[in-house]
Amino acid sequence: MKSLIIYIISFVVGFNSPNSNEINGEFLYEIDISSNELYIINNKLELNTYSLENGNLISSTQLSQPKDSEVNNKFWKGFYRSSFSLNKEVINGLMGDLKFKKFKTNGFKLFHTGGGLIVDVSIKDKSFLRLDNSFPFMNKFFGDIVEFNNKIYHFGGYGLFRTNNALLLFDEGNSNQWDEVTYKNDIPIEIKNGIASFSSLLIDSNYYIVGGNSSFNNKQFFNQTILKFDFKTYNWEKLGNINIDISKNPVIIPYETCFYIFEKDYFYQMKMLDQKLIRYNYNKDFNYQQIGHSYPYSNRNRTFISANKKGQEFEGLNMHELDDKYVHTFKPHNAKANTSILNKYRLDNLIDLSSMEEIPLYKIEQSRNQFFIPILIALVIIIINLLYKGIRKKEQISKAKLYTFEDNELFFLTTKINIDNNGVEIIKMLNEKSNVSSNEIVARLVDNGLSYDYASKVKNKIIESLNEKFEFVTNSSESFINISKSPQDKRIQILNLLKD
Repeated sequence: MKSLIIYIISFVVGFNSPNSNEINGEFLYEIDISSNELYIINNKLELNTYSLENGNLISSTQLSQPKDSEVNNKFWKGFYRSSFSLNKEVINGLMGDLKFKKFKTNGFKLFHTGGGLIVDVSIKDKSFLRLDNSFPFMNKFFGDIVEFNNKIYHFGGYGLFRTNNALLLFDEGNSNQWDEVTYKNDIPIEIKNGIASFSSLLIDSNYYIVGGNSSFNNKQFFNQTILKFDFKTYNWEKLGNINIDISKNPVIIPYETCFYIFEKDYFYQMKMLDQKLIRYNYNKDFNYQQIGHSYPYSNRNRTFISANKKGQEFEGLNMHELDDKYVHTFKPHNAKANTSILNKYRLDNLIDLSSMEEIPLYKIEQSRNQFFIPILIALVIIIINLLYKGIRKKEQISKAKLYTFEDNELFFLTTKINIDNNGVEIIKMLNEKSNVSSNEIVARLVDNGLSYDYASKVKNKIIESLNEKFEFVTNSSESFINISKSPQDKRIQILNLLKD
């Protein structure tokens, strides 16, 4: 893996010179807002660190060169057919699927945007090392990678003609594979069919999501809400519908504790800690298209924000909080093919700070909700009392009659459900034993001829499909196959069928 990643990068990235803002070909970059630094890997296999305040080169680390004999390695097994050759066109195509990240604890990493692949970029050893033991990609393109409590997570993404809402945790040091996290509550309806191409912000343990697209059964939906996930409680929460139309995919840049939104008519600062939305007019000579566009299912927009640290000469002055903010964007060179330029703008030159106006963050004010809470509680109590007998009667209906499984045939009520041999094996195991671990099911499928990674994916797809059909046919609020964590080992999933 070490030689392959180096080989990929060596073909497609390059600075003209350390002091130039021109970049030839495709490239990988990352920023660190705490140190105010920009990192770029170039065609000489140098990891260059630049100051975002003055653009100066701070350091350059020469990474190790690949050996021709090491180019063909396990990375390609199961990723491409053996008939594929490692030519320049194949490698150039791969570059767009790599993501470069710097974590506070885990350092520099390279990821495949589809999930799976993790490569450590070691500054100390000046080398690359593959960490994972999984498929190079897992159909989670345009999802999000985030570090919390020294652990790496991957949420959402698109693949196999649909989006997903799975949160995966990298089990480093044990299996070195991705384990799915079980949520503690129901996920919001906005991400029931998954989500991809969204903007995110992690503040303490709270993970905020703005925008994003869902694709299911050839239909696409756009998320107009703010969603929050708590990494400590594993609970999801819908905070409300945003008081902005972001369906036209404006550029949304997360920075520190805010989302900065370059919408067609206005610039917005969305303060997540204060739950405030501040609106500004653009300056007359500024065209918001200079910042670029945000396309769904695309990595084409490369825009980020930095802040220059205020010196002692500014102490005691009443400065606007956006005075020190800068917008950086990589844009194609107008005169040179396959070349990008890094542009830098003062934010207060793009917007009119005097036009500052606070507007409601949500379309329905939370204060209104608080006003109606006592009335809603009273109505709920009345409804519960009126429907109590009906609810009790419905609960007394035997759940076992909702489905039958005999002679390898499955029925939901009177509807026959088509299942393949793998599905039959899974239901047999669950029907014979009250609690079955996910590892036992995967092992059974492997015995039937599937590879380990593919068996895990098949298992997840079968369970998801059966639960969706069960809910549709029976109108039941409970899952046909329930998934929980083992009390002995939280990493192990326990599955069981719906019982009486």
